[in-house]
Amino acid sequence: MRFVVKNLNVLRSTISSISTSFEIKEIVEAAVTNLPNLFKFVSFGVFWKEGRTIYLFEEESCPPSFRQEVVQNTIKVCSLFDEEPIDPQQVSLRVEKRKMSSTPVRVPAQARLKSHLTLPLAVEGEIIGCISLNSDKPNVFEAPDLQFFSVIGYQMAATLKHFQRFSSVKDMATYDTLTSLHNRRYFDERLALETQKVFRSGAPLSLIMLDIDHFKKVNDTFGHTEGDKVLREISYLLRTSVRKKDVVARYGGEEFVLILPDAGAEESQAIAERIRRTVEKKPFDVGAIQLKLTVSLGISRFPDDRPGSKEELVRMADLALYDAKRGGRNQVCNFQGEQRTKEAEG
Repeated sequence: MRFVVKNLNVLRSTISSISTSFEIKEIVEAAVTNLPNLFKFVSFGVFWKEGRTIYLFEEESCPPSFRQEVVQNTIKVCSLFDEEPIDPQQVSLRVEKRKMSSTPVRVPAQARLKSHLTLPLAVEGEIIGCISLNSDKPNVFEAPDLQFFSVIGYQMAATLKHFQRFSSVKDMATYDTLTSLHNRRYFDERLALETQKVFRSGAPLSLIMLDIDHFKKVNDTFGHTEGDKVLREISYLLRTSVRKKDVVARYGGEEFVLILPDAGAEESQAIAERIRRTVEKKPFDVGAIQLKLTVSLGISRFPDDRPGSKEELVRMADLALYDAKRGGRNQVCNFQGEQRTKEAEG
C-alpha cells in the first residue's frame, strides 16, 4: 500500500510539473526529471510531430546502436497511428546524455532494444506525437506501468497541444504572413530590448534599413501576385545573408529592417554589401521573364552615431537610406549626420 501511495504522489508531482510548463523543452524536461522515480529505463523519448523532432534523453552509457534502434522504433510506432507516413530523413534528433537513475547503470556496448513502452500522444482524436520508455532488459514493463505511463502521456499531450495553439497565436502576432519574416510589431519590441542593453553596456549595435529599388514598377507592370513572389524571394535572401543572432523584419511594403547586435562599423558594412551584391546578381522570375532588381540600404550605429533612443537610431538609418536612394540607388550609405541630409534636401 505504501508503494502505491508513493507512486501516486510521484505521478501527481509529475503531472503538476508537466502542466505548468510553458515551452516544449520544459515539458520534456519535467517528464524526464520525474519518470525515473516511477519506471526503470535507460532512455526516454518524445517525438513531437509539429517540429518533426525526437527529444531523446538517455543513460550516459547508452551506445549509438541502441539509440538508433530507439529512434527507428519510435518512428515506426508513431507511423502506425498517423494518417501520413513519417519520413525518418525529415525527423531531427536532439539527444541529451544524463544519469537516469540514482544507482550506477552500465549499458553494454552491444545492447539491443528489448523492452519498450511507446504510446501515441493524442488530443481530441489528433495524434500529435508519441512518447517512449526504452530498456536493454527484457520484460521490464508491466501492466501497472502502462497505466501510469498512459496518464502521464495524456497530460503531456494536453500540455503540448496547448503549447501548439499558443505558438500559433504567437506566430500570428510576431510574423509577417507574406514573407515569414518578423513583423513591425516584433521589430519594435525587439529593438527596445536591444537598445536598452547597449545603452547600459556600451556594446555596439547596428541597424540596416533596406528598400527594393523601383518596386512599384514591378507591381504596376506584372501585378501584385508577381510582386509578392519577389518580396518572398528577397526575404529569403535576407534571412540567408545574416548571422543567426540578427533580426530581419518587414518594416512595411517593400521596406525591410535588420537589427545587428554586437555589429560594429566593419561587420555591419560587410553584411549590407553582401545583401546588396546578392540581390544584384540574382535573376528574379517575374511573369514570363527574368528581371534584375537592386536594393538600397542605410545603416545607423550605436555608439558611433550617438543615438539617444531607439527611435533616433531608426530615424538615422532611415536618413541614410534616403541618401542611398538620392545618390542613385543600389548602394549602401551610412548615417552622416543632420547637416548632410539638410544640404541634400536643399
